[in-house]
Amino acid sequence: ELAKNAALLGGKHAEGFISALSGSDSGSGEEFVISDETLHMLLALGIEAKMTILKEDAYEKTSGMIFEYGHTVSHAIEKAYGDGVVPHGLGVTYGMLSSSYAAEKLGIMSAEDRREHDDLCWLLLNRWALPEPKPSLEMVMERAMKDSKRGICSEAEDEISDVLLVKMGQVVPTKTQMLSKFPCHLVAEWLADMGFPSENAVPAKAIEADKASKPIDFFHAQKADRLVAA
Repeated sequence: ELAKNAALLGGKHAEGFISALSGSDSGSGEEFVISDETLHMLLALGIEAKMTILKEDAYEKTSGMIFEYGHTVSHAIEKAYGDGVVPHGLGVTYGMLSSSYAAEKLGIMSAEDRREHDDLCWLLLNRWALPEPKPSLEMVMERAMKDSKRGICSEAEDEISDVLLVKMGQVVPTKTQMLSKFPCHLVAEWLADMGFPSENAVPAKAIEADKASKPIDFFHAQKADRLVAA
Protein backbone atom coordinates (compact mmCIF):
# COMPACT_ATOMS: atom_id res chain seq x y z
CA GLU A 1 0.00 0.00 0.00
CA LEU A 2 2.78 2.42 0.90
CA ALA A 3 4.75 1.58 -2.25
CA LYS A 4 1.64 2.29 -4.31
CA ASN A 5 1.03 5.60 -2.52
CA ALA A 6 4.67 6.54 -3.06
CA ALA A 7 4.38 5.99 -6.81
CA LEU A 8 0.97 7.65 -7.16
CA LEU A 9 1.63 10.72 -5.04
CA GLY A 10 5.41 11.09 -5.11
CA GLY A 11 6.94 13.80 -2.92
CA LYS A 12 7.09 13.04 0.78
CA HIS A 13 5.27 9.74 0.27
CA ALA A 14 8.07 8.50 -1.99
CA GLU A 15 10.76 10.00 0.21
CA GLY A 16 9.33 8.38 3.34
CA PHE A 17 9.02 4.97 1.71
CA ILE A 18 12.54 5.08 0.25
CA SER A 19 13.98 6.22 3.57
CA ALA A 20 12.23 3.42 5.47
CA LEU A 21 13.26 0.67 3.04
CA SER A 22 16.80 1.96 2.61
CA GLY A 23 17.48 2.62 6.29
CA SER A 24 20.10 0.77 8.29
CA ASP A 25 17.41 -0.56 10.64
CA SER A 26 15.47 -2.36 7.91
CA GLY A 27 17.26 -5.68 8.26
CA SER A 28 18.22 -7.99 5.42
CA GLY A 29 17.08 -11.16 3.69
CA GLU A 30 13.84 -12.49 5.15
CA GLU A 31 14.30 -10.31 8.21
CA PHE A 32 12.59 -6.94 8.09
CA VAL A 33 12.90 -4.60 11.04
CA ILE A 34 11.95 -0.93 11.33
CA SER A 35 11.96 1.34 14.34
CA ASP A 36 8.80 2.54 16.07
CA GLU A 37 9.56 6.05 14.85
CA THR A 38 9.76 4.90 11.24
CA LEU A 39 6.61 2.84 11.62
CA HIS A 40 4.72 5.84 12.99
CA MET A 41 5.96 7.97 10.09
CA LEU A 42 4.81 5.41 7.53
CA LEU A 43 1.44 5.02 9.22
CA ALA A 44 0.88 8.78 9.19
CA LEU A 45 1.81 8.98 5.50
CA GLY A 46 -0.53 6.11 4.65
CA ILE A 47 -3.47 7.70 6.44
CA GLU A 48 -2.78 11.09 4.86
CA ALA A 49 -2.57 9.58 1.36
CA LYS A 50 -5.92 7.86 1.70
CA MET A 51 -7.74 10.74 3.37
CA THR A 52 -6.47 13.32 0.88
CA ILE A 53 -8.06 11.43 -2.01
CA LEU A 54 -11.05 9.87 -0.26
CA LYS A 55 -12.36 13.17 1.10
CA GLU A 56 -13.18 13.96 -2.55
CA ASP A 57 -14.23 10.43 -3.57
CA ALA A 58 -15.09 8.32 -0.53
CA TYR A 59 -16.23 5.31 -2.56
CA GLU A 60 -13.30 5.28 -5.01
CA LYS A 61 -15.50 5.68 -8.09
CA THR A 62 -13.71 8.58 -9.81
CA SER A 63 -10.47 10.18 -8.61
CA GLY A 64 -10.18 7.54 -5.89
CA MET A 65 -9.77 4.87 -8.55
CA ILE A 66 -6.10 5.77 -8.71
CA PHE A 67 -5.72 3.37 -5.79
CA GLU A 68 -6.43 0.58 -8.29
CA TYR A 69 -2.93 1.17 -9.68
CA GLY A 70 -1.24 -2.15 -10.43
CA HIS A 71 -4.30 -4.17 -9.47
CA THR A 72 -5.20 -5.62 -12.88
CA VAL A 73 -2.03 -7.69 -13.11
CA SER A 74 -1.79 -8.11 -9.34
CA HIS A 75 -5.14 -9.88 -9.12
CA ALA A 76 -4.21 -12.07 -12.08
CA ILE A 77 -0.87 -13.13 -10.58
CA GLU A 78 -2.41 -13.82 -7.18
CA LYS A 79 -5.22 -15.93 -8.66
CA ALA A 80 -2.85 -17.81 -10.97
CA TYR A 81 -0.68 -18.83 -8.01
CA GLY A 82 -3.69 -19.69 -5.87
CA ASP A 83 -5.18 -18.02 -2.82
CA GLY A 84 -2.74 -17.01 -0.11
CA VAL A 85 0.50 -17.74 -1.97
CA VAL A 86 1.42 -14.19 -3.05
CA PRO A 87 0.51 -11.50 -0.49
CA HIS A 88 -1.71 -8.84 -2.03
CA GLY A 89 0.68 -5.97 -1.28
CA LEU A 90 3.54 -7.70 -3.07
CA GLY A 91 1.23 -8.61 -5.95
CA VAL A 92 0.23 -4.97 -6.38
CA THR A 93 3.86 -3.88 -6.44
CA TYR A 94 4.61 -6.40 -9.19
CA GLY A 95 1.52 -5.09 -11.00
CA MET A 96 2.96 -1.58 -10.75
CA LEU A 97 6.07 -2.80 -12.58
CA SER A 98 3.83 -4.14 -15.34
CA SER A 99 2.06 -0.79 -15.64
CA SER A 100 5.31 1.19 -15.79
CA TYR A 101 6.54 -1.16 -18.53
CA ALA A 102 3.39 -0.46 -20.54
CA ALA A 103 3.60 3.28 -19.86
CA GLU A 104 7.15 3.46 -21.23
CA LYS A 105 6.29 1.37 -24.29
CA LEU A 106 3.33 3.67 -24.97
CA GLY A 107 5.56 6.74 -24.84
CA ILE A 108 3.86 8.06 -21.71
CA MET A 109 6.67 7.50 -19.21
CA SER A 110 10.32 8.24 -19.99
CA ALA A 111 12.99 5.61 -19.46
CA GLU A 112 14.48 7.70 -16.65
CA ASP A 113 11.13 8.13 -14.90
CA ARG A 114 10.46 4.41 -15.24
CA ARG A 115 13.83 3.60 -13.64
CA GLU A 116 13.01 5.86 -10.70
CA HIS A 117 9.58 4.24 -10.35
CA ASP A 118 10.89 0.69 -10.64
CA ASP A 119 13.82 1.29 -8.29
CA LEU A 120 11.27 2.23 -5.64
CA CYS A 121 9.31 -0.98 -6.27
CA TRP A 122 12.41 -3.17 -6.12
CA LEU A 123 13.31 -1.81 -2.69
CA LEU A 124 10.45 -4.02 -1.53
CA LEU A 125 10.44 -6.78 -4.12
CA ASN A 126 14.15 -7.58 -3.85
CA ARG A 127 13.37 -8.91 -0.39
CA TRP A 128 10.56 -11.23 -1.50
CA ALA A 129 10.81 -12.79 -4.95
CA LEU A 130 7.85 -14.51 -6.56
CA PRO A 131 7.70 -18.22 -5.64
CA GLU A 132 8.92 -20.84 -8.07
CA PRO A 133 7.67 -22.42 -10.19
CA LYS A 134 5.75 -19.49 -11.61
CA PRO A 135 2.36 -20.09 -13.21
CA SER A 136 2.28 -19.89 -16.99
CA LEU A 137 2.05 -16.60 -18.82
CA GLU A 138 -1.21 -17.80 -20.35
CA MET A 139 -2.76 -18.53 -16.94
CA VAL A 140 -1.98 -15.01 -15.75
CA MET A 141 -3.21 -13.39 -18.96
CA GLU A 142 -6.47 -15.36 -18.90
CA ARG A 143 -7.21 -13.98 -15.45
CA ALA A 144 -6.04 -10.45 -16.26
CA MET A 145 -8.42 -10.30 -19.22
CA LYS A 146 -11.32 -11.10 -16.88
CA ASP A 147 -10.52 -8.38 -14.35
CA SER A 148 -13.54 -6.95 -12.53
CA LYS A 149 -12.82 -3.45 -13.91
CA ARG A 150 -13.04 -4.67 -17.48
CA GLY A 151 -15.63 -2.76 -19.51
CA ILE A 152 -15.16 0.63 -17.87
CA CYS A 153 -12.83 1.63 -20.72
CA SER A 154 -14.78 -0.27 -23.42
CA GLU A 155 -11.70 -2.34 -24.14
CA ALA A 156 -11.40 -4.26 -27.41
CA GLU A 157 -10.66 -7.99 -27.26
CA ASP A 158 -6.93 -7.30 -27.49
CA GLU A 159 -6.87 -4.50 -24.91
CA ILE A 160 -6.54 -4.32 -21.15
CA SER A 161 -6.76 -1.42 -18.70
CA ASP A 162 -5.13 -0.07 -15.58
CA VAL A 163 -4.12 3.23 -14.03
CA LEU A 164 -1.03 4.60 -15.78
CA LEU A 165 1.53 7.16 -14.64
CA VAL A 166 3.54 9.76 -16.53
CA LYS A 167 6.00 9.63 -13.65
CA MET A 168 5.84 9.20 -9.90
CA GLY A 169 3.32 11.67 -8.58
CA GLN A 170 1.61 12.25 -11.96
CA VAL A 171 -1.31 10.02 -12.95
CA VAL A 172 -2.63 9.96 -16.52
CA PRO A 173 -6.11 11.55 -16.16
CA THR A 174 -9.02 9.94 -18.00
CA LYS A 175 -12.81 10.17 -18.11
CA THR A 176 -12.97 6.41 -17.54
CA GLN A 177 -12.47 6.43 -13.77
CA MET A 178 -8.72 7.14 -14.13
CA LEU A 179 -8.22 3.90 -16.07
CA SER A 180 -6.39 3.80 -19.41
CA LYS A 181 -6.75 1.02 -21.97
CA PHE A 182 -3.80 -0.30 -23.95
CA PRO A 183 -2.75 -3.38 -25.98
CA CYS A 184 -2.73 -6.48 -23.81
CA HIS A 185 0.41 -7.84 -25.49
CA LEU A 186 2.38 -5.34 -23.40
CA VAL A 187 1.37 -7.23 -20.26
CA ALA A 188 2.33 -10.53 -21.92
CA GLU A 189 5.74 -9.09 -22.84
CA TRP A 190 6.34 -7.97 -19.28
CA LEU A 191 5.34 -11.36 -17.89
CA ALA A 192 7.79 -13.04 -20.28
CA ASP A 193 10.54 -10.64 -19.20
CA MET A 194 9.80 -11.53 -15.58
CA GLY A 195 10.29 -15.21 -16.27
CA PHE A 196 6.71 -16.46 -16.42
CA PRO A 197 6.92 -19.56 -18.64
CA SER A 198 4.77 -19.86 -21.73
CA GLU A 199 2.79 -22.88 -22.86
CA ASN A 200 3.54 -21.68 -26.39
CA ALA A 201 6.74 -23.11 -27.89
CA VAL A 202 7.59 -19.77 -29.52
CA PRO A 203 6.03 -17.04 -27.33
CA ALA A 204 8.53 -14.36 -28.27
CA LYS A 205 7.81 -14.72 -32.00
CA ALA A 206 4.09 -14.64 -31.39
CA ILE A 207 4.39 -11.49 -29.33
CA GLU A 208 6.62 -9.78 -31.92
CA ALA A 209 4.18 -10.69 -34.70
CA ASP A 210 1.30 -9.27 -32.70
CA LYS A 211 3.24 -6.07 -32.02
CA ALA A 212 4.08 -5.64 -35.70
CA SER A 213 0.44 -5.98 -36.72
CA LYS A 214 -0.82 -3.54 -34.08
CA PRO A 215 1.30 -0.37 -33.90
CA ILE A 216 0.79 1.64 -30.73
CA ASP A 217 -0.42 5.23 -30.81
CA PHE A 218 -1.70 5.75 -27.28
CA PHE A 219 -2.27 9.48 -27.36
CA HIS A 220 -4.10 9.35 -30.71
CA ALA A 221 -6.35 6.60 -29.36
CA GLN A 222 -7.06 8.54 -26.17
CA LYS A 223 -7.89 11.67 -28.18
CA ALA A 224 -10.26 9.69 -30.39
CA ASP A 225 -11.98 8.26 -27.32
CA ARG A 226 -12.47 11.76 -25.92
CA LEU A 227 -13.98 12.95 -29.20
CA VAL A 228 -16.40 10.01 -29.25
CA ALA A 229 -17.34 10.67 -25.62
CA ALA A 230 -17.97 14.33 -26.41
